[in-house]
Amino acid sequence: MVVVEHYGKGNLVDSDLGKKNTDSQGSPVCGARMDALEGYTEIPELLQRFINHDDQSAWATIVKKIDYIYDHVDYSLSSLDMETDFVSEIQSQIKSGKKLLFKPNLVGPQVIDQDTHGEDLGAPVCTDWSVIAALMRWFHDKLNIDYYQMALGEASTSSLLIGKVYSLKSGKTVTTEAVFEGRCGDFYGGWGFYFVRKYLKEHHPSSHTDDPMNGYEDSIKGRYLEPGKAQDRLMVYDLNKVGEDPSRGRTVPVPGGENFKNITLHKAVVGGDPQNTDDIKDYPGCVLINVPKMKIHAQDLITNAIKNLGIGLYPTECPSSSIKSSNSWEYAMPATENPTFKGKLPHMPWVAEIDEDTNLPIMDENGAYLVTKTGGMKATQADVIKAVQNQGVFMVHVSDCLHMINLNHNPEGIAVRIPEGYIWSSLDCVALDLLCARYCFKTVPMSEGIKLKEENNWNTEFVRHVPVAKIDGKNIKTEEGLDSPLFRYNLYEYAEKRGIGQQKYFVTGWDSVTSTPLTSMAGHLGRIENEKFVELMTKTMYYNPSCMLWDMQKTILSYAEANDQLTGTSIFKEFMDGFDENHDGIIDYDENGRKGIWTPGFSIMSYALHMMITEDFGAIKGPFYQNANFYLKNGNAKWNPQGHDFAQEYVQVGIATMAYEMSKSETQSEDPFVSGMKWGNGLWPSWELAKHTMLSSSIYGASTPDKITINSLYGLAFSYADKTGNEGLYTGSVDQGESDPEALNAYFNAVSKGADLLDFILYVPQGWGSLGNAKIPNVEETSDPDKIFTAHFNQGQEVW
Repeated sequence: MVVVEHYGKGNLVDSDLGKKNTDSQGSPVCGARMDALEGYTEIPELLQRFINHDDQSAWATIVKKIDYIYDHVDYSLSSLDMETDFVSEIQSQIKSGKKLLFKPNLVGPQVIDQDTHGEDLGAPVCTDWSVIAALMRWFHDKLNIDYYQMALGEASTSSLLIGKVYSLKSGKTVTTEAVFEGRCGDFYGGWGFYFVRKYLKEHHPSSHTDDPMNGYEDSIKGRYLEPGKAQDRLMVYDLNKVGEDPSRGRTVPVPGGENFKNITLHKAVVGGDPQNTDDIKDYPGCVLINVPKMKIHAQDLITNAIKNLGIGLYPTECPSSSIKSSNSWEYAMPATENPTFKGKLPHMPWVAEIDEDTNLPIMDENGAYLVTKTGGMKATQADVIKAVQNQGVFMVHVSDCLHMINLNHNPEGIAVRIPEGYIWSSLDCVALDLLCARYCFKTVPMSEGIKLKEENNWNTEFVRHVPVAKIDGKNIKTEEGLDSPLFRYNLYEYAEKRGIGQQKYFVTGWDSVTSTPLTSMAGHLGRIENEKFVELMTKTMYYNPSCMLWDMQKTILSYAEANDQLTGTSIFKEFMDGFDENHDGIIDYDENGRKGIWTPGFSIMSYALHMMITEDFGAIKGPFYQNANFYLKNGNAKWNPQGHDFAQEYVQVGIATMAYEMSKSETQSEDPFVSGMKWGNGLWPSWELAKHTMLSSSIYGASTPDKITINSLYGLAFSYADKTGNEGLYTGSVDQGESDPEALNAYFNAVSKGADLLDFILYVPQGWGSLGNAKIPNVEETSDPDKIFTAHFNQGQEVW
């Protein structure tokens, strides 16, 4: 292991605050900063060349990049060992028979595209396989731990779904473990653990007998070996699978559990029954190496070390303890053989009771939703971590922050990589996550932040510059303001009270970009250069559009207030009435509305995924079902026959988010709803225009006929009608996955010249059948809630 030079803990150095000591108390968070471009940047393209063309130079470049990451893993973990002596503890536990279990974040393991073998949608949002390769090599080379004493485990929400998609594509069974491998014989697609094995084998002394390739065949053939019996191979475990064989799971107590008193987890993690010697022999327990990917979350602040365990350990395929049905699950949805989203876990305090046949929330006789108050997302996460800690599981957290992920945490194609270049390690997931959160949401220097905190009586000085909306004559313009999501985020304090970790930390490590030691001062990340503390701050404004009201609250609420003053609306009051439960004027991350939106939301989204892999033309029907039933129908009580409005408040958030995006347009335009008002180029639209644009985008994918998209609600109905009733004349194929992007324009042009209409009708609310002055073909306006946002085909014989 390296010895980090110029150690930065507790040093008396110059700073903007004068002579100050760097931090030396609390939990150590140890890291390395590298040139992110030298890390795993470009690996997807290089791997594609290697797979498709056997390009050995491409593989050699990949190896060089992993070697570079390995050197920085060494900086990080060597620094951590200097502070904690964790190496001796791990060696002792592995010697006793436990496995070294690596747990990445594989929320969307479709990293290698099944067709092109290039980058797929999951690549930005998963722990990079190259980091796992570097980590496994480090524990092998530095701690003398055999690869046969290691394993990889994950409880991905989408591995089962992806495995079935790949199986259909390849014509053979692709197991979930093979999805993690990224290769199943001659079929490539998935994450990439096969290439981890390849890298490790090539860096393996010939005198060693622990071949890291052993275990690959078990993955692709679906052979399961209990960890205690896997003495001659490096196994991959799908931690979801505690249903097909109940002996793989164990229900353990949750000390002080708020959402759960007991949790069922895979025994590869928690070990066997302490009262059963045979079970302990088969499942000796693990040392857990938690390897998250640092991302901005859609229902929370960030996903990192806490969430990779706090959501990521719950198994999807765990049979319900209360509903005796073969397809009812304890933590996941839908109630089918294809569980995906862990939607039965409270993701917000108010949880709705769901009718699993309709995926809709249940209302009482007065039309109020049947909801239960829980501890919300923070308790869901804390409960499972406490349960694992209570089983004596020793944990090391290593966060992949080479590329921090902005805007999205799911494989949806909008996540943006930010090359920050860090890798962090700690024995304390709370300290690690707090450091990362503070880094993401701070652009104001330490000295200025401390002064502002005192002047404004803030609860933190970790603040950032954000856009705020101000009235300027008849317009709403963007100015710069200050805000911080940490003003209103409670997880870290809560987790500390639960005994999971502590908020106080100090930083050590090495910055190889500047050849200076990493350190912290009053929690602020920095480095020491010429005996002076130099702050390290991001240049990126991190947020998730799905969580705008919480991530960028001052931005959203300032716009609401400005629009209210200009146009006479009451948007600000509606936000406060909908979310501010304690009436303190702040909407914190535990105030998500009282209708329990995420319970039906996950139920609808998970059922849409089920439709995609089980129904004919499911790739079209599933997205239509989700788009129609989540926000559109159920955002307005008049747009569905049951009078649901559980998405109403979140539609408001979506409108405000759309207004923000429109303000960034490079083109300035007249607002058709407010005389004299303009939008774009730093000016915000009126609420009515933002609302119209958002709903038009939801229905048509655009605000003008020539921009309607094939994946919009309208486009999906059109595609189905063309492929099933018109031999794919316009879309160019009867294949559900192939459509000409110009198909809609070709159809509109043909209809304008007298061609017959396709046999479908999309019903929309009054006023939404046209874009501008153009009536859209096959769209009918209606006030009938039974018809709104439904599609009718074959003369009305088939209804979506």
